[in-house]
Amino acid sequence: MNKKILMVTMALLALSMLTISPINAKTVELYESHLEAELIDPGKQWVSEEGILHIKGAYWLGTEVGTLGTGIFEEWYESFSLNLATGEGTLTVKWLLTFPEGTIAGSARAKITGGFQISGSFVGTHGTGEFEGVRKMGSIEGVILDPEHIEGEILGIVVYP
Repeated sequence: MNKKILMVTMALLALSMLTISPINAKTVELYESHLEAELIDPGKQWVSEEGILHIKGAYWLGTEVGTLGTGIFEEWYESFSLNLATGEGTLTVKWLLTFPEGTIAGSARAKITGGFQISGSFVGTHGTGEFEGVRKMGSIEGVILDPEHIEGEILGIVVYP
């Protein structure tokens, strides 16, 4: 009789371990969205002797509509450098998405070509509310429509804890 109890206990223990393992697995979903934003604060801007336009601290505000729903999109330029003669440059930003369920914040970096096309990558690792522990990453293809408006297409993944 003791042997049967031991076997049942071992079977239940093994079964409980199997049910615990999937709980620790992360869920990965494809992510896509469209963003539009306008310049609210131009930050500090200057042109160097070499003809490079520099921007720091510019603030953009808009919306991002996609897989996670519609969110408020905010972006702050850490560094924007554009060679006015060639139209080539780089951009690094911090961003924040605010949804009714919480926020996701991160950073992005991109190359600028032709003076107005943006191509780069992003990562979001700081979440609140329902997005706590969520990671969002991927690529962005965008365009500077004019000095005060940007638009972009985002593709990537969202990793849920």
